[in-house]
Amino acid sequence: MATAWQRWAAFLAKGEPDDVKHQDATHALVVCGLLYAAMLAVGFSIDRLLAREEELPPSAWAAYALLGYWSWLVILRLRCETASVAQDVYQLMFSCNFSMPVAAAAIYWRKPILLCAQGILVAIDQVLWYVDLLGYLLTGKLPLKVVGYLLWPSTPLSRRISCIHHVLFEPLVICVGSQGQSLPILRGFLVALAQTVVCQAICRYTTPIEIQHGKELCYLNINLCYESFRDVKVAWIRRYDGAKASSYLPWMLWIWNGGNLILFLLLVVF
Repeated sequence: MATAWQRWAAFLAKGEPDDVKHQDATHALVVCGLLYAAMLAVGFSIDRLLAREEELPPSAWAAYALLGYWSWLVILRLRCETASVAQDVYQLMFSCNFSMPVAAAAIYWRKPILLCAQGILVAIDQVLWYVDLLGYLLTGKLPLKVVGYLLWPSTPLSRRISCIHHVLFEPLVICVGSQGQSLPILRGFLVALAQTVVCQAICRYTTPIEIQHGKELCYLNINLCYESFRDVKVAWIRRYDGAKASSYLPWMLWIWNGGNLILFLLLVVF
């Protein structure tokens, strides 16, 4: 007879794309809540181990603004997007989404390491957006096509008008974080590293690469836990796309974390 832990593990497991658990939002809500709780727990735990006698200056307004924007984003997307509520909830598990409430908590409790970690965590995503937007303004083309999904006919209006955090999140983190003595980039990177490892383990175990909704397959690949961006054509980056987790995840994690650190350093310098 299965134990309670075994039943719980079976419920959390991703199953097949057409598994009945993906037909409503219950599984998605539970695993999304699990990821957010894990990111907060890991972030605050590693922050406590690395912290010194340092605090951010009071910036409660920034915490409230960030949390308010994130709440608006969640309500808008769940109310206005696709017919698959499960898909919409799963997509809230992307790091660009969960980093906002974690950053708001870091600002509210004046944790510079944890705040810096959230900026590092999404640096690749944000910088690629800057490159695409600048290229589009100058040439009318998207050099990297990371922003390309906004131009897809299938992309709902709510997704297009709730993407401003991809542009403003990093400036907010750097602006608020720089009010202290200096940005603790190395220690922030260690927190971000721990968060990405836990995040990938959860996403790979609990979410499939795609789910079946009616006759349509809805692509997920949450936090690139199965393969790189489909528009990325660099062969060495895609070397282990679709491979088993023990081969793909270490490969993706070193590329993602190394790239995040380098690009965040560039954002801070420039």
